Amino acid sequence: MLKDILTENPGVALQYLKVSEGGVYLKPTLVQTVLGSCLGAAFHLPGKGIGAFFHAFLPRRDDYGYQDKGPVYKFVDTAIEHVIGEFMRMGVNPRALRVTLLGGSNGLVDERGGVGLKNVEAAYEALSRHRMTPYQVDTGGGKGRRVFFLTSTGEVEVGLLSGAGRLGGPVLKPKAAALWAAARASTGR
Repeated sequence: MLKDILTENPGVALQYLKVSEGGVYLKPTLVQTVLGSCLGAAFHLPGKGIGAFFHAFLPRRDDYGYQDKGPVYKFVDTAIEHVIGEFMRMGVNPRALRVTLLGGSNGLVDERGGVGLKNVEAAYEALSRHRMTPYQVDTGGGKGRRVFFLTSTGEVEVGLLSGAGRLGGPVLKPKAAALWAAARASTGR
């Protein structure tokens, strides 16, 4: 299975995203990140091989008194608006996108009031402004997640973190993590 993915995606780029980072990827890219209460969103345009991903820290820019735009990917609402805007500039109808919401855990606080839940709520609000709903969702709970997203196919793999950052069993698709490890080994990164 891994051999097939590598054969189908020669020269796939690797991108590790930290907090408040993201991007729109026009070439096949394997994105990896680790999410706790932060929210990650994967956007994929089926049939076109392009995608986007961001790792947002806080729910809404206006809630934190930012007068300027600030880092676009720091806030869930501005990250979603930015990514949708980028696709619209390419002539893409936002409703053609498949969006996967990830993260938003509340491991340190009550599930009903932590920033993780607020991040998830902000994502739903921002998507609803474009009459969009998520294609897949893996949010909430008390554990962080390691995420792999292959932008060209829309494949997402999520593993729950257990203990000191160890990966538990896969939650969504397992192929992307193997691709990431093989690609890193082959490039020496």
